[in-house]
Amino acid sequence: MMQAEVTPAAIALVGLLAALFLHDFVTLQRNRRLLLLQLVVFAIGGWLIVYPEVARRLAHFVGIGRGVDFVLYPLVIWLVRESLLSRRRRHEEQERVTELVRAMAASGAHDVSSLAGACGHSSRRAPAHSSGVSAS
Repeated sequence: MMQAEVTPAAIALVGLLAALFLHDFVTLQRNRRLLLLQLVVFAIGGWLIVYPEVARRLAHFVGIGRGVDFVLYPLVIWLVRESLLSRRRRHEEQERVTELVRAMAASGAHDVSSLAGACGHSSRRAPAHSSGVSAS
């Protein structure tokens, strides 16, 4: 039978998992699938914290020396993947914002020149490098 190791570190780590889940439960209530996945992952993580012998046995079964390595190897791979995906998403978002700003600027420039023409003003534009500060 498995022996639970209820050490101060195990209590602190399981408490951290519970606090993180509670925080996400309050802030991510609309995304139930994500919360369910997080609950499953945290429950497995908490179980491996309280019963580290299970992680040790699984690690030895697949040829890894320590139970913590059995948990850390996939975790590091997953974090690198998330970092790369996040970087790609951020780059795509920056491109979308740039295109939106260009479209808004082009639309605004067209509106300004049509207003100037309707008022009888010249449609000359200020130079692009203008700082917007007038010399008095």
